[in-house]
Amino acid sequence: MVKYASFLGCQIPMRIPSIEIASKKVFEKIGLEAVDLQGYSCCPEPVISRLLDKTAWLATSARNLVLAEELGLDLMTLCNGCYETLLEANEILKHEPEERQRVNDILKTYGREYKGLVNVKHAVEVLYEDVGPEKIKEHVIKPMKIRVAMHYGCHLYREPNGGDITRKPNMMKELTGLTGVEIVDYGLERLCCGYPSMQADEEFSLKQRLLPKLKNIKEAGADAVVLTCPACTIQFEIGQILLREHGIHYNIPCINLMELLALSFGIPSKDLHLEFHRGPTSQLAEKIEGGYKCLK
Repeated sequence: MVKYASFLGCQIPMRIPSIEIASKKVFEKIGLEAVDLQGYSCCPEPVISRLLDKTAWLATSARNLVLAEELGLDLMTLCNGCYETLLEANEILKHEPEERQRVNDILKTYGREYKGLVNVKHAVEVLYEDVGPEKIKEHVIKPMKIRVAMHYGCHLYREPNGGDITRKPNMMKELTGLTGVEIVDYGLERLCCGYPSMQADEEFSLKQRLLPKLKNIKEAGADAVVLTCPACTIQFEIGQILLREHGIHYNIPCINLMELLALSFGIPSKDLHLEFHRGPTSQLAEKIEGGYKCLK
């Protein structure tokens, strides 16, 4: 059995717990043991926190990595932002002795020491590399007959040591395809959704980042957007609500890859609690399930 320490981050358990619920049901089906990381903290946030205080960013990340080290397990994260922070902090601490010593001087006051014993993987990598598409496809009993657009999220393109930045997005796309959906291209897959800039300039974030994506996704005829990043999901869902204040109306459902897999595995949508989404994700799932009932 594949076994990892599971890092949920802040956004999933606090704002979109349906992703956590779906992932646990998917992992159980495919034989992946995800051990809860007890006592973890914010990753922390990968963009602003390191600019404000690099040492604090590294020390916070290191403490989370140490929790996985103490379990003797590599770390898997469901969140793109958490993935970037934990991966990059791990690389810095493994290869820069001065930074590692500075961080360990902080950690030792809490009785801990970073040793660089674990690796960090995104759940997309774990599903693709450790479980494998063939095994996942065996569990797809209700192919999703919908058209979807992909939003990979900026942080999923992060690749250490100058590797192929499209590696994980390509994995995500292939895994999405296993569910039976038709993936439509809309030309702006790599454009940032605007979540980071939302903190500084809401109008720019909504109209120059999110809106062009929504427009193209709608014109491409997609029924939903597939994501893996909870922050991007929040931007898509809350952003569509905020755009209505500007007289711009979109109502495109957002669904996490784990939720899509769970539905294709035949797990009832009511068991996933998709109502935690701020968009019409529950209605999308009910429509899909209604279609299966009609076929019967």
